[in-house]
Amino acid sequence: MGPVIYQASPFQAFLGSLGTILFLFVLGVFGIGTAIVRSKDRKRTRIFTGVLGVFLIIVGCVFAALTLYSFSSGARTITLALNDKTIAEDNCGDNGGTCTRYVLSADTSSNAFDFDVPLDAYQRAQLNVCYQITYYPNNGFYGSWLNTSSYQRIDNITRIAVADPSACQ
Repeated sequence: MGPVIYQASPFQAFLGSLGTILFLFVLGVFGIGTAIVRSKDRKRTRIFTGVLGVFLIIVGCVFAALTLYSFSSGARTITLALNDKTIAEDNCGDNGGTCTRYVLSADTSSNAFDFDVPLDAYQRAQLNVCYQITYYPNNGFYGSWLNTSSYQRIDNITRIAVADPSACQ
């Protein structure tokens, strides 16, 4: 095993999901609290705000369950050679803003992998070098069709280390 180019705890790997869940819970509790406290508003408005708050908490619970399922399914490790590095620009929001993703790609005889990594791992990774990558598979809403037998997009990565070149043959 060679040098480690990226390492994160499982908490760090799932930080984006946990932040989204927390945001949904806070927004839902705020909606319910607003519906209860603001007694001067119309009854219909208070009911709508309360129901919306409950809905956001339910959505947060669903995302929490899916995140827990992904985490409890366990980490997997694969060894392969990277064959492409891409900086992807995605549309973010309605104001025309863009988000940048750093993607490392690898192919095997039957599968293609895209790994979303932080900038420092992207800069350290080298093409045609064998890496051992430990990750949590995506088992969320889109996990079943995104991670088919021929293509996998992986973003919950906990470790990338240089591997022995003979492991990629």
